[in-house]
Amino acid sequence: MKYCKQCIMPTSRPGIHLNEEGVCGGCLGFKEKKEEIDWELRRKQLDAILDSYRGKGDYDCLIPVSGGKDSTWQVYSMLQRGMKPLAITIRCQYRTELGKKNLDNLINLGVDHIDFTVNPQVDSEFMLESFKKMGNPSLVEHMIMWSTIIKTALRYDIKLIVWAENSALEYGGSKKDRNKFNMDYDWIKKYGVTNGTFAEDWVSDNLPLNKLQSYTMPEEQVLNQAGIENLFLGMYMEWEPEDIAKKSQSVGFEWAENPVLGLHPFVGVDCDFRVVHHFMKWYKFGLTKLWDNLAIEIREGRMTRKEAAEYLRDTTEAIPYKEIKTFCSYLKISGDEFFDIAESHRNLDIWKKDKKNNWYLPEFKNEFGFWKEFLI
Repeated sequence: MKYCKQCIMPTSRPGIHLNEEGVCGGCLGFKEKKEEIDWELRRKQLDAILDSYRGKGDYDCLIPVSGGKDSTWQVYSMLQRGMKPLAITIRCQYRTELGKKNLDNLINLGVDHIDFTVNPQVDSEFMLESFKKMGNPSLVEHMIMWSTIIKTALRYDIKLIVWAENSALEYGGSKKDRNKFNMDYDWIKKYGVTNGTFAEDWVSDNLPLNKLQSYTMPEEQVLNQAGIENLFLGMYMEWEPEDIAKKSQSVGFEWAENPVLGLHPFVGVDCDFRVVHHFMKWYKFGLTKLWDNLAIEIREGRMTRKEAAEYLRDTTEAIPYKEIKTFCSYLKISGDEFFDIAESHRNLDIWKKDKKNNWYLPEFKNEFGFWKEFLI
């Protein structure tokens, strides 16, 4: 476990690798966005792509939306460019009131919308299984998202799916993956939050294939034959979280009064389970959403690495008990069972115990010169 020399991101985070100078892919991607990409040319390229799909069917494009800042700006951007989108939401298990309000605002920008609800009996069973095995509360949510959205494009004969950012570019990935303009199955396997698995990998006596059909992906060859393009909008326009949040706010998106998790009040406002997903990063990777936020603040020049470390030293995050309670209710487990499962996924390659039997991260202490209880 090592830490990026420019930001504070550790190599324990999936997709993070350091170059010879000790700089992570997230920082390298940021430099590429600022110094190597001609964004005016990219916008012209986007306009040409949209021209080729406009007016070819009932809908010009399909946009996956949650009601969050990114999907709000995806929809608005397409409408401003004269596209007729179909928006689709994979309904989260515990949609917040603010999430509902933001989704309604997004729809009222002027789009047809599908709100897809998965069978909760199968979903909760599958989610419990994946949480036990992988410690990933969002694995099933992402799996149903990838499969349903791609199948919807096929069923409505929509040739263009407009996604938000390429997370390999924004948060860290290989040079090859940072330069992908279109999502493919290899990208989904690496960055799709499914631990590199597809639905077929989860077939068992308790979860036979007929139960998991909604989660299965069409063969990638079927997409290619249908001529479906999975486009990353963030490869054609700069995609910085705070900037996107402010732009979305200008068209009706609302923030939380206080940060739900991490540093920013516009993150994690739509669904309780997303908060639990980020909480589990602490056990598995030794970081929380706050680390992601601070890394972006450093890259954007709003904070130095030293100031970010001082912020960590002076800040203690609250364990999201409210969100954990709703998660446990959906899975029909107790709070004690939740924390037992969480503890079983503690990454012992990075976590050690001190003389008082308390868990700590030796490499964090070595890098930044202090240790404390970050979560209470």
